[in-house]
Amino acid sequence: MAKQAMQAEKGALSNKQVNIYGAYLMFSSLAAMVQMTYLTIFMTDTLMISAGVVATTLLIARAIDLVIGILSGGIIERSHLKWGRYRSWLLLGRWFIIFGIVCSFFDTSSWPMGFRVGVAFVGYIVLNVTFSFVTNAYYALAPCLAKGNMTDRFRLSARGAQFMCVAMLITSALTVPLVTALTPVVGAGWGYMIVALIFAIPYIFGVQMLNGITKECDPDNPEKVVVGPQITIKDMVLSVVKNNQMLVMFIAYSIYYIGLYTIQGLSTYYFMYIVGDYMKISVSMTITMITGTIASLFVPQLGKKLGKKRAFVSALVIYALAFICVYFFVGGNWILYTVFGAIGGAFVYLFTGFGPNYFIDCGEYYLYKTGKDTRNIAIAMFSVPMKIGMMLGGAIAVYGLDAIGYRAGIQVTPEFQNHFMFLLGIIPSVLVLIGALVTGIFYKLTDEKAAFYAGENAKKMQEQMKAAKAGSPE
Repeated sequence: MAKQAMQAEKGALSNKQVNIYGAYLMFSSLAAMVQMTYLTIFMTDTLMISAGVVATTLLIARAIDLVIGILSGGIIERSHLKWGRYRSWLLLGRWFIIFGIVCSFFDTSSWPMGFRVGVAFVGYIVLNVTFSFVTNAYYALAPCLAKGNMTDRFRLSARGAQFMCVAMLITSALTVPLVTALTPVVGAGWGYMIVALIFAIPYIFGVQMLNGITKECDPDNPEKVVVGPQITIKDMVLSVVKNNQMLVMFIAYSIYYIGLYTIQGLSTYYFMYIVGDYMKISVSMTITMITGTIASLFVPQLGKKLGKKRAFVSALVIYALAFICVYFFVGGNWILYTVFGAIGGAFVYLFTGFGPNYFIDCGEYYLYKTGKDTRNIAIAMFSVPMKIGMMLGGAIAVYGLDAIGYRAGIQVTPEFQNHFMFLLGIIPSVLVLIGALVTGIFYKLTDEKAAFYAGENAKKMQEQMKAAKAGSPE
C-alpha cells in the first residue's frame, strides 16, 4: 500500500535540483561532525576539564540550545529578511558556524579553568544555535521545492541521507589521522581546530549552491502575505500539544536520539581506554561509514516498501539488538564492536530516507484537520529531538563516566570495563526499544493518509491563492 501511494505520482524536480539539495547535508555534516564527535574528549583530555564539569557545561549549553531550537521555527516564519524567508538564514548563518568552530576548539589549556570552560561554552552555543536556524530553514525549503509531490519529498530526503553518509565517511576516515599528524607540529588542541576548519570551509560554498536552486521558490524580499488563518504563538504551542501524531513521533525520536548520543558520547572513550588504541577509531568508523554509505543506496528503498511506521520500528529494534550484543560479546574486541555497530547503523537507513517527512506528514494531518497551517513549525520540531538527544544522551554518557570513576589517563580495571560496557550497550538499547514500542502502539498516520492530506492541502492552498489574486487590486 505504501509503495503504491508513493508510485502514484512522478517526481517533477530535476536530478540536479535533488542532488544539490541533498549535497547541502554533506557540507553541513562536514562542518558539524568534528565538534559533535570529538568536543567532549577534547575538553576532558586536551583542556583537562573534569568529566563532571564538562557534563554540566554541555548540559546547560544544550538546554539553552534546545529552547532556542524550539523557538527558531516560529522566528523564521515571522522573519522577512532580504534574501528570502529561508535562504537568508543560511546565507548569514554560515559565518557564525565558522566562528563557533574556532571557539569550540580554541586551545585554552594554559588558561584559567573559568576561561577554558567559558570559551568552549560560547563555541558550543554559537555553533549549535546557528545550526538550529539554518537546519530548520533548509528543511523548510524541501516542501517549497517539492510542493505537494510526495515522490519529490522522498527523493530530496533520501538523497540528503546518502550525502550525509559521504560526509560521515570522510570525517571518520580522516579526523583522527589528521589530528595525530598535526599534533607534533601545532599541538593536539590546535590540531583539532585546524581539522575542523578544513572540513567546515566547503560549507560556505554548499550554501551558495543551495541558494542558486531555491531563489525561485523562496524569492528575495518576501511579501508579508498571509494565506488562511494567521498563526499565533499560542497556535504554535497548541499545534505541538494537540497534534497527537506529532507528539508520538517527537517522543519516539527523542528517545532514539538519547540512546544514539549516549553511544556517540562514549565511543571515543571506548577506543582510547577499552581498546587502548585511539587510531583504531578511525578504522572502525570508516568501516561503519562505508557499510552505511552502501546501505544508504538500497535500504531506503526497502524502507519505502515497508512504509514509514514499520520502517521506523524495525530499524530501532535491530539497532537496539546490535548494541545489546555489544555488551554481551564485544569487550575490548574493536572488530566485533565495528561489526555490530555497522549492522545497527545500516538498518537505521530504513527510516532516515524519510527524514523530516515524518514531521511534515504530521503537519499536513494537522492542517487538514484544523485549518491551521503549522507545517513549518512541524518541520522545525524535527530537529528538536536531536537536540534533546544531544543534551540528555551526552549527559548520560559523561555523568556516567564520572559515576564509574573515569579520569583522564585512567588505568582500566575489569570492573571499570564492565561498567563502561553497560553504559555503552545496555542503557542505549533499552532507550531505543522504548522508542520503537511508543511508535508501534501509538502512531496511526499511514502513508496513504499522509499522501491524501498533502494533496488536499495543496489543492486548497492553490484555491486560496487564486481567490487572493482575484480579489487584489490591479
